[in-house]
Parts: sequence; C-alpha cells; structure tokens
Amino acid sequence: MMRYVAWQGEAGRGTARLLRAAAVVACTMLAGCASSTHSDRAALAAPTAVSEVYSQANLQVMLATTATAPECVDAECEQRARFDVRVAQVGAEVAIAAYQAHPELLERVPTLSFSVVDKTEPGTGSTASGHIVVLRPVSVIVRSDDALSFVLAREVGHVVAQHHEQNTGTSLIISLLATVVAPVVNVAKLLAVVYSGTASAAAASASMTAASFAGSKAIIESYRPRQREEADAIALNLVGKLGFDARSVTAGFAEEELKTPQTRWMRDLSASVNKLADVAVGESEAEQKVLAAVR
Repeated sequence: MMRYVAWQGEAGRGTARLLRAAAVVACTMLAGCASSTHSDRAALAAPTAVSEVYSQANLQVMLATTATAPECVDAECEQRARFDVRVAQVGAEVAIAAYQAHPELLERVPTLSFSVVDKTEPGTGSTASGHIVVLRPVSVIVRSDDALSFVLAREVGHVVAQHHEQNTGTSLIISLLATVVAPVVNVAKLLAVVYSGTASAAAASASMTAASFAGSKAIIESYRPRQREEADAIALNLVGKLGFDARSVTAGFAEEELKTPQTRWMRDLSASVNKLADVAVGESEAEQKVLAAVR
C-alpha cells in the first residue's frame, strides 16, 4: 500500500513536470506566442507564414461548403462585372488607408488583395497574408461604397489585429498539449482501453485528436465576439480616413436584408451595423450640441 501511494505521488510530480515542459515547448515552437497584438493584449500568436496555411485551409473549407451560384446571363453578367470593379476599387482605397493607419502592417503583409467569388450566400473571408474574399450576394446588401468599404475594412481589421495568428496559435497549443500531456494524464484510462481490447491504440489516439480539435474550436469560437469588436473598431477608423462616417455607412446597407439574417456571417454583420447605428446617434447628438453652442 505504501509503495502504491509513493508511486502515485511520484506520478503526480511527473505529470506536473511534464505540463510545465509542454508549455515551454509550445511557446518555443510558436516562437513568439506572447507577441503583442493590435489591442496590446497578450495572446498566443503563431507566425504569419504558419497561420497563412491554416487560414487558407479554413477559407477553402468555407468556400467548398457554400453552394456555387449558377452562371450569369445577359444583364446579370454586367451587374456582376460592375460589382467586381467596385470591390477592386474600394478595396484598393481601404488598403491604402490600412497601411497609413498601421505602418507596421506592411512588413508582415506586403499586399492586401480582394476578389469576388460566385456563391449563393453572402459572406466574406480572409487569410493571414491579407487576401480578402467577398461572396457574390454581398452585392445585394451593400448599396453604397460607404457600406462596401466597411465590409471590406472589417476583414482587413482581422488581418491587422492578427486574429488568424491568434486562432492558429490556439489550435497548435491545444494539439500539442493533447499529444504530449493527455497520454500521461489519462495513462490509466488509455491502458485500460488498450488492454481490455475494446479499442485499439489508434482509436484512442484518434479520440484524443478529435478532442483536441473540438477543444480548439470551442476556444476559438469564444474569441469571436471580442475579435469582431476589434475588427469593427479598426474598420470604423479606416472608413473614417476615407471620408465616411457611421451614419453614411449605416445608411448604405439594405435594411430589410439585415433584419432577417439567415447565416452566422449575417448575424455578425447585423450586430456590427446595429452598433454603428448607436455610434451614428452619438455623432448626431454631438453635432447638435456644437450647433447649439454656436447659436
């Protein structure tokens, strides 16, 4: 009995040492996991080159799981072509504003590019290297260049704030801890599974992989509200540099489309526009006070 207790104590100390070692290895692997972000908030951040692979994969999954729009005919083709030009022109203006407002971005992301993809649902996406994708139905929602600039600037905001690097860093850390720590922490459980013959070692490994994937997704999902707020704040600053304000941006959206959001992207956009409306009210009240003081 005494031997068993002593073995348990030694195993506990070994697990603690392994946990500390895993954390050190994780930060070393990420080479700057505590690098500062746009908000000067400490966060796990993978290198941009590594994050580009992850974010590009996520973007491709998003595009693959969204239905492709049917080919256009006649006037519709002309409308699509005009929207493509709008995205290219407004995107170029947003990019200039972004590099002016955030000079450090140029070293990390030399080029911000914009493209339109023919899909049946509205949405946007981006990668760590600064490629912004707009799904075709967004053209129905943004009635003015003010609104379009805000939609594009929101994705640029994610790039500026290094949200892709944060999400990739989280995924890598969770995967590493699941691979290195879980086998020791759950050694008794895993040994019981293997020796009982109810599952293979490969199945146990797959189970841990699935758990780490689910865990990283859950954590990244919890980041979304804060990341959206950061991207919105950056976007509002950028459109301000283009001569737009919260009122003109809000007025540029198709109100009926925002009232019945069907997708998560639409719900997020609707929440952002609602906050913009509050900012617009504040701007209007401030102007009225100035006018009243002048009179």
